[in-house]
Amino acid sequence: MRRKRRPPPRAHSISCTDAEWERVRVLAERRGLSMSRYFVESGLNVDPTTEAPKPPRLVLDEAEQRRLHDSLVQIAKRTAATDSEEAVLMRIRNALAFLVEARMREMMRDAREYELKTLLTDLFGERAAAATVERLNARMDAEVLDSP
Repeated sequence: MRRKRRPPPRAHSISCTDAEWERVRVLAERRGLSMSRYFVESGLNVDPTTEAPKPPRLVLDEAEQRRLHDSLVQIAKRTAATDSEEAVLMRIRNALAFLVEARMREMMRDAREYELKTLLTDLFGERAAAATVERLNARMDAEVLDSP
């Protein structure tokens, strides 16, 4: 007597981003399940009759729009004032230099000098990176000595 054959399983497809797929893979591994089994069990544990939470609001109310507009007007006044193009570019360069130095100081304070030097070496070469780190160390040491 022959055994009765089971019908072949049906295949279904799922569309998701690579990040979502990776997240499902990690969650399935944590539970010791295959991704397919994890999808099935997760799907069976969801009540489709419940309402999904409302999505976040993606528009600004009148007051928020006004504040945004006023901020943009102020930015435009500062960057497109009667200054020459060279003056505007100089202010931008100075602002960028300030931000870069602040970040480098933060890395030094966090004991990440090696990481900073590696980044600078990739950008500017070994000699310039070493000189930059030395100058930064000297300025930071001088500030510590000058502070009360």
